[in-house]
Amino acid sequence: MKTSTHTNVEEASAEENACLQNMEQKARIRKQLLEPEFLPSSYDTAWVAMVPLPGSPQVPCFPQCVECVLQNQQSNGSWGLVQVDSSINKDVLSSTLACVLALKRWNVGGEHIKRGLRFIGRNFFIVTNEQSVAPIGFNITFSGMLSLGMEMGLEFPVGQNDLDRILHLREVELKRLLGDKSDGRKEYMAYVAEGLGNLLDWNQVMKFQRKNGSLFNSPSTTAAALIHNFDDKALQYLNLFVSKFGGSVPTVYPTNIHCQLSLVDSLENIGISHHFSSEIRSILDVAYSFWLQRDEEIMLDVATCAMAFRLLRMNGYDVSSDDLYHVDASTFHNSLQGYLNDTKSILELYKASKVSVSENEFSLDNIGYWSGRLLTEKLLSDRAQTTEIFQEVLT
Repeated sequence: MKTSTHTNVEEASAEENACLQNMEQKARIRKQLLEPEFLPSSYDTAWVAMVPLPGSPQVPCFPQCVECVLQNQQSNGSWGLVQVDSSINKDVLSSTLACVLALKRWNVGGEHIKRGLRFIGRNFFIVTNEQSVAPIGFNITFSGMLSLGMEMGLEFPVGQNDLDRILHLREVELKRLLGDKSDGRKEYMAYVAEGLGNLLDWNQVMKFQRKNGSLFNSPSTTAAALIHNFDDKALQYLNLFVSKFGGSVPTVYPTNIHCQLSLVDSLENIGISHHFSSEIRSILDVAYSFWLQRDEEIMLDVATCAMAFRLLRMNGYDVSSDDLYHVDASTFHNSLQGYLNDTKSILELYKASKVSVSENEFSLDNIGYWSGRLLTEKLLSDRAQTTEIFQEVLT
C-alpha cells in the first residue's frame, strides 16, 4: 500500500508539472501572437550606427547603436554569433565587417577593430566558398564593404589574391545586373544598396521608399540611403525603431502582421489554434482591415499578401480573389521576390490558389498554374532539395 500511495503521489506530481509546463507554453505562444519578438541584428545595428547627425557629419546620429556595437563583440572577435561555438558563416562575416566599419567610421573601439579584422582574416576562406549559405546579395554587399573599409584605411589580414577574387565576383555580378533591364533587377539593386555606395543613383533608389519612410522595411538599406542622401522620412523611420528598441536594431521592421500570420498558420497546421481563438481572431481582424485598405504592409510583400488571403478566406472573411490582380506571372517576375525566384513566395501563392470558392475564379486558376510550374522547376533542381522549405513544397 505504501508503494502504491507513493506512486500515486509521483504520478500526480508529474501530471501537475506537465500541466504547468503546458500553461507556460501557451502563455509564451499567446505573448508571441500579441507582440512578436524581434531578434537583434548586428549587421543592421552597425549600418544604423554609421548614420551621421544631420548637419554634423563627424557625430553619429545614433550613439546608442555605436555603443551597442562596442558592447556585443564576441570573444573570438566576431559579431552576430549567439554562441561562440556556433558555426561561422557568411552572415557572421558580413555582420563582423559592418561592425568594424561602424567603429572605424567614428574612430572608436581600436581593440575591437583589431579583433574583428583578425576574425575576418582567419575565416576569409568562407567568403569565396560557394557551398556556404549566403545572405541575399552577399557578393555585392560584402565586397562593397571591403572596398569601403580599404578607403577608410583599414588593413585586412588577407592575401591580395583573395581580396582581388571577391572584388572580381562583385564586378561579374554588376556586369550581369547591368545587362538585365527588368524592374526586378532595379528593385534588387536598391535592396542591396549598402554594397553599391556611389555606384548608385540614390534618387532612383528612393523611388522604392515606403510610406513609413523605409526601403523594404530594412534598417540597413534605409541607413545606407540616409548616409548618401538625406531624407527626413527615412530619418523618422530610423528614429522610430531606435526609440522603441534602443541601440539594438532588428533585421526587418515592422513585420508584425507577417510574423503574426505565420504563427497563426503554424498553429492551424499543427491543430492547436483553438487554444488561441480570441488572439487569432484579433490578428485576422487587423489583417482584414489592412486588406480592405490595401495597406502596403500586406500588399507589397507577395508572400504576406498570399498568406493573408488564404488565412482570411479559410476563416470566413469576405476577400475577393480579384484583390490579387497585382499578382500575375509578369508582375511577379518584375518584383524583388520574382527576381530572386523566392521559393517561399511562390509556395504561398500556390497555396492561396487552392482556396477557391467558385469555379469562376480564373485569377486563382492562373496563379495556381504559373506558381505550380515554377515550383515543379524548383523540385527538379538539385539545389532546391537542400533547402528547408523543400519538404513543404512536396506536401
